[in-house]
Amino acid sequence: MTFRERIEAFWSGDKPDVIPYSIYAWIYNSCSDDPAWAPMIEAGLGLTHHVFAYDMDLRDVEVTDVTGKEDGHIVRRLTYATSVGSVTETCVDGWQGEHFVKTPEDYHTMAHIVDSTGVTPRPERMAQRIAACGDHEVVWSCLKRTPYQRMLVDLAGVGEFPFHLADFPDDVQVLYDALYRQFRKRTQIVAESPGRFVHFGENFNANAIGPVRYAEFILPVYEECMGVLHAAGKVTGAHYDGRTANCAEVIARGPLDLLESFTEPPEGDLTFAEARSLWPDKLFWANIGLSDYALPADELRERVRGLVAAAAPDGRRLAFEVSENLPDNWRDAMPVIFDTLNSLRA
Repeated sequence: MTFRERIEAFWSGDKPDVIPYSIYAWIYNSCSDDPAWAPMIEAGLGLTHHVFAYDMDLRDVEVTDVTGKEDGHIVRRLTYATSVGSVTETCVDGWQGEHFVKTPEDYHTMAHIVDSTGVTPRPERMAQRIAACGDHEVVWSCLKRTPYQRMLVDLAGVGEFPFHLADFPDDVQVLYDALYRQFRKRTQIVAESPGRFVHFGENFNANAIGPVRYAEFILPVYEECMGVLHAAGKVTGAHYDGRTANCAEVIARGPLDLLESFTEPPEGDLTFAEARSLWPDKLFWANIGLSDYALPADELRERVRGLVAAAAPDGRRLAFEVSENLPDNWRDAMPVIFDTLNSLRA
């Protein structure tokens, strides 16, 4: 099987000849001239490309984007000025500091921005990227974060958003509803565009949400939008790279097909065996922990065998990837992982 054939089998819940192993294309591209990649691609390493089947265009927004140096730090201030108000985000040395949404009024301003944003289908972009792929590449059709996650992670921030939800829930709901309206549009575009796998870039952490909020704000979006995508023959997955145990039961009830970037402790909080017991039918496109890559070769082989035995005792519903950080010793460790996976060949 080629890498693409293995991934197609994995997506279908079938058994590939070898557990697939991939890397985000943008991580690979950062050092693609290194000669160590060629034998790994020959051995079956796959590249995953993140592509959007739509464009989003700000309307009724005057953008001011200023970057300068302050107290030895690089500070960027991005302001969106609209007919109903302005919001500002500040980044310091590339890290988000001040978020766009801080007051009840900001929620209404941001809702206006969301409702005014144009969403234009670009199915030809997906078709062209898929056509350009080799047998070692697959394309993901990306949908970014769902409305609650967009507010929590990007617009208000994990530190402040829970207080906003408690102090002015009606204003939060206005933005949630606007984001949901837009998310429905993007979902329909993706459903009608090429590409089998649809990726929700959630960056999910169960401890920042909890099962009650998950059931209230995330599960209904999954049920509606993944229903549309499933009807179009898509496989759906979400970037669940953090802790999941706190929401395990409600995740099990949801229609999500695939947990992407799933990682055992210490990065996550569930082992592969626990996750497989909780979610027997879900697909895991999982990371091998960074600390595991540093193990001596024999211990790394045993570690990989143990992960496969726990998550895919029948050789199904499991793929590995590099999706967070490229390990420092990747040139030595990744070939060991390939050798181990090939030794488990069906």
